[in-house]
Amino acid sequence: MDEKDIFKLAIPIVAVPLVGVWWFKHHFADHNQAKRLLSFKNLDEGMNELDKIQHAHSLKIDNDWTLYQNLVHCTQSIAFSMTGYPEYKPRLFRETVGKLVFNQFEHQGYMRHDRNEPLPGAILIQPNGNIHEAVSDLKKTVTDFENFTQELKPHFVFGKLSKSQFADAHCMHLADHFAIMTY
Repeated sequence: MDEKDIFKLAIPIVAVPLVGVWWFKHHFADHNQAKRLLSFKNLDEGMNELDKIQHAHSLKIDNDWTLYQNLVHCTQSIAFSMTGYPEYKPRLFRETVGKLVFNQFEHQGYMRHDRNEPLPGAILIQPNGNIHEAVSDLKKTVTDFENFTQELKPHFVFGKLSKSQFADAHCMHLADHFAIMTY
């Protein structure tokens, strides 16, 4: 292997993470239009916040999605960690950029993402639906996840995660969606 071959190998090793970090730069923003910075140490804390949302007398969401869409989206994300996501980023992406992004989220203790973006390949969530069913489904899915003993499926962006890492990802995801709500 000569210098030219080494250079050809080095380009994707350097370029892929740099492009990925640039592409995900808005995910590292401090607030990304969130009304507050929420973080949950565990899924129980997330479910306690969900109870507050469910029993709120008024609710304002600074987002294009309705409460129903946000809840169903969060339910889908947790369920897909057990069943598999409909679509995945390329493996190289998940193993490089995806890992970098997840590690950054873990390090900073929160995630920021486009809260109007559906999970790739997931069914389109209609704006209106039964909120009580959506809350119940989310709670049941969290319980199912906590009791899940089989191997979890890779995350569609972050790749293979341990159960503890997935729980952290789900906590950060819930917190990011709930942070745009005032009640």
